[in-house]
Amino acid sequence: MEKWEMVLNKFIKDWETRDDVSAALVCGSYITGNPSKRSDLDVHIILSNEVEWRERGNKIFNGLLIEYFVNPPKQIRKYFQEDFQTRRTMSMVQFITGKVVFDKTNVIQSLKIEAAEWIQKKYNSINRVSLEVNKYGIWDTGDNLQDCYEQQRPDFYLVYYNSLTNLFQQYCTYLGLDIVPYYQINSYLTDPLYQKKYLKEAFPDPVFSSLFIEALQENIDVEMMKSYEQLSQYVLNKMGGFNIDGWKIKSRVEE
Repeated sequence: MEKWEMVLNKFIKDWETRDDVSAALVCGSYITGNPSKRSDLDVHIILSNEVEWRERGNKIFNGLLIEYFVNPPKQIRKYFQEDFQTRRTMSMVQFITGKVVFDKTNVIQSLKIEAAEWIQKKYNSINRVSLEVNKYGIWDTGDNLQDCYEQQRPDFYLVYYNSLTNLFQQYCTYLGLDIVPYYQINSYLTDPLYQKKYLKEAFPDPVFSSLFIEALQENIDVEMMKSYEQLSQYVLNKMGGFNIDGWKIKSRVEE
């Protein structure tokens, strides 16, 4: 038995005997593979559906951090819905790839099926107004970055990498893809093991991927600006083009 399994058994012991607990699921890198020395153990404790409280916490056993989530099934279903609405898949991926520790009512199997259904859903296409606003946002971000560069401000690198993150997320939204956390973007674009672990298809635009990785690897200010300008112009062209001179958007007022 591996260390993480012994830690899990020790942690889960008190929960398993409770009348208001139905099941437990363990997920994360120790289950999907390739854990690092900083990987924690993610554990979902499923309460009876009648329970009206939830809990989230952390506990260290023998040097291994356990991050645990205690919820009734109705709350987990709400997390699936909220993640879909924000173009994220974390909760669904955890349940699809997670390993059952115990299940008194077969509730985890039902949640796994529902998670798989949610992750297959397609996002709505971005509407015309939102598309134009997003294109303006990309131009404006690039303009602010250029200003930062020309002034030789000390926060240039901060602005540069935040601008890359914003550009990546805007393009993902346009393509109808999930929003990937900034600290996983490089792995998403370059590592097939990451894609398998998080149930992602390869990024659908290899040209963008190549340009983005080049932009990440640049470390000289002038070359960084050239890379960003090329990348942002590529995205704007894919979105239908953009010209700041004469740009306008007309829409209904919000009620």
